[in-house]
Amino acid sequence: MAKNNKVTYSLKRFFSSKEEKAINENLKKLNRNFSPEYTKFILEELISPINDTWFRSEMVGWGDYPARQEGEKPYLLVTNHSGMSFPWDAITFSYKLYEKFGFSQGTARALIAPALTENLFMNPFLIASLWKKFGGVPATFTNFEAMMNQKEHNVLVYPEGIEGIGKGFNRRYQLQEMRPTFVRMSLKYKCEILTFSTVNAEYINPFAYSWPWLNRQVRALGIPFLPVGITTLLVFFQPWMFYIALPAKLYFVFGRKIRPWEMIDKPVEELTNNDLRKITAEIRSQMQEDLDEAKNKYGKNPYRFGSLFREALKNRRKLHYFMLMNWPFLFSEYDQRYQSGKPNSIHQINVFTILKLIFKKPIILAFFIPIFGWPIIFLRSARAAKKKSRQEPQ
Repeated sequence: MAKNNKVTYSLKRFFSSKEEKAINENLKKLNRNFSPEYTKFILEELISPINDTWFRSEMVGWGDYPARQEGEKPYLLVTNHSGMSFPWDAITFSYKLYEKFGFSQGTARALIAPALTENLFMNPFLIASLWKKFGGVPATFTNFEAMMNQKEHNVLVYPEGIEGIGKGFNRRYQLQEMRPTFVRMSLKYKCEILTFSTVNAEYINPFAYSWPWLNRQVRALGIPFLPVGITTLLVFFQPWMFYIALPAKLYFVFGRKIRPWEMIDKPVEELTNNDLRKITAEIRSQMQEDLDEAKNKYGKNPYRFGSLFREALKNRRKLHYFMLMNWPFLFSEYDQRYQSGKPNSIHQINVFTILKLIFKKPIILAFFIPIFGWPIIFLRSARAAKKKSRQEPQ
């Protein structure tokens, strides 16, 4: 370990013409599934009413959020993971960012754990490549490098990784160890880190806990961790509840702008592994301080049921977005409508809509079959993974 600490980062080698060509080729690959038109449709028609009536999210303190200028490198948006729930906070934040900036230079594409993109089951309601259609990028170093060289969007980073999602309710709002890659990229490209705190997303699936030995077992099924809590038994009998989200009112509180190059006293090329870890730890400490302050201000009443009732009353014509058991049909139906070239709104979910969707996508029934629905879902996911490996060999 001591020897490793003496190794310096030779950042210059990443600027070779060969590397630049490889980066551009990888960027083309990452853009292959990304569909801005699909993303706009899903955000406007589906995520918008879910957010407005269910999560009621707010962005706080984003008045100084800088617009990315043409020719500049992207800003790195860095935040905490919610913990023990499906990443509805990331979906909702993407919507709020789009609502505020459209697809301008202010929006961001997220680096997400590869487990969420590679396994069909980890895409909401088995909608193939949904994360990639949304612009999500598997969080590998090569992909991160490519995203730093694209010209359209900022980059959203969750440096806690899977450990942040699976940290358990007992460690809510406690930032886990952060991977230093985002600091390295910031130093290399001299781009600012913009931090923000995600508050109340810990209550999307509250009182859920995690055990390492159990997580090792479920990883064989392509699930990074298994939350064990009040919803676990319900998920066993109704698979759609794996994606359940309680109506926590979400806040995205802007933190600070960080320039890591101002935190060093030597040339970037001379930094060691230990130097990089120290800078990352300092940024984590600053983010924890901001998160504690935001939690104390906005996290005392995470559900705000009075607000939920008022929004339900105001949006009573959108009642179908309040009913969680409708979400498998809503997500699948909107996906089908876009794919068919008829991207129009859903005004209600009725028997005819459901029967028509089941005819097109019979796998949706598995989400409502107690116990035996799970083998069907996992078999479908495994077949999709096998097909993908044949089509896109790594």
